[in-house]
Amino acid sequence: MLVSDQTRDNNGHPVMPLPAQPHYAWKTRAYPVPSPTRSGFRWKASALRGLPRWMGGCSAANPVTVIVPALYNFLPGESIAMGWFNEIDALTTIRQRIIHSAKLTGWDVFTFHTLHNLDHYFDSTIAAVRETWVKEGNLSIDAMVETRRRFGKPYDYHRVQPRLIENLVFQSSLLEWLSHRAADVPLRFQVMGTALLSALVWSGALPFASAVKAALKIGERWDKSIDAMVDVENQDDRGWLRFETVRNLVEGRSNVSLAVAREDLPRLSAPARPFWYCANAREHPILIETAHDATAVLETLNIASWSAAMPKANDDSIRGWLVSPLHPMARACRWSFSNYLLATPGAVTLFVDHIASIGRAPVMMIEPTREVTRVARLGAHPRT
Repeated sequence: MLVSDQTRDNNGHPVMPLPAQPHYAWKTRAYPVPSPTRSGFRWKASALRGLPRWMGGCSAANPVTVIVPALYNFLPGESIAMGWFNEIDALTTIRQRIIHSAKLTGWDVFTFHTLHNLDHYFDSTIAAVRETWVKEGNLSIDAMVETRRRFGKPYDYHRVQPRLIENLVFQSSLLEWLSHRAADVPLRFQVMGTALLSALVWSGALPFASAVKAALKIGERWDKSIDAMVDVENQDDRGWLRFETVRNLVEGRSNVSLAVAREDLPRLSAPARPFWYCANAREHPILIETAHDATAVLETLNIASWSAAMPKANDDSIRGWLVSPLHPMARACRWSFSNYLLATPGAVTLFVDHIASIGRAPVMMIEPTREVTRVARLGAHPRT
């Protein structure tokens, strides 16, 4: 299915204007790395703890909801620039999944993600990681060459197929990392749209290799559908129009709908860890607990979920957003003291310590009996 709000000519074909400056995909800029202060987190956490008292409720009513959008990052090189590669736990999983996906695709996510990075401050970091991984054998030279051959044009960053694989690698790794860090606090993940693939890997319902193969099929089909919308002969003009179509969708300035084909979908097992899912921002989330649930919602995947519309929740328990600061959806967290961008390891640590812990069950203190207390004070053994 294909639906678009683009203007059309007399024959009904979509007409999309060429970009004013098609040789520029991004502006040169520095990626802002959030550095929240502990004092700020403590103040906001204390304010959150006081809210239930003002509202006449209980302080530990619901688990903390973390929203996982369909796409984690917006710009090339952004996930690395945000500082995730400085966190050894997350780095290990990300690196292994980059290696695994490269064996299945023939190109590597690291090169694709950093190929068109325009933040020169992070160029040295990216080069150092690349050199280290090449020497260690974790990054294939052949895969790097193939990545540059396939996606060497700036407009190729918004090709749907590689972006699905890129997002799957980073997002599934970060979900596991966050779950490990917050093992003792009640987190509830609510995923949107194509983030379902990452959640299925995280929950154990889908092997990572199967998720990569499914993303390849889905992405190829969607890329062909978007190409069909672009009636231009010149290859570069076609690439830029395709780029603008996807970017307008991500920024919420267009309405494109592309569904999945049933034959492209993998077989699923029951999730070991339940999660909430909504196909798009307009629908209410549903709980995914069984293989039947997961299979049913997998058929609802649609590229329309890439739009930066604000999702709904069953209650007001949203506290965190697993999304980069430059993504258009990040504006949902900017003005609310109860919502946080989980964009760096430091921000995640503070979030887990001071915000997510609000819903943690209190530790029960067992008062010792009078006899035990008396014996301990005298330093003697209790009588039998």
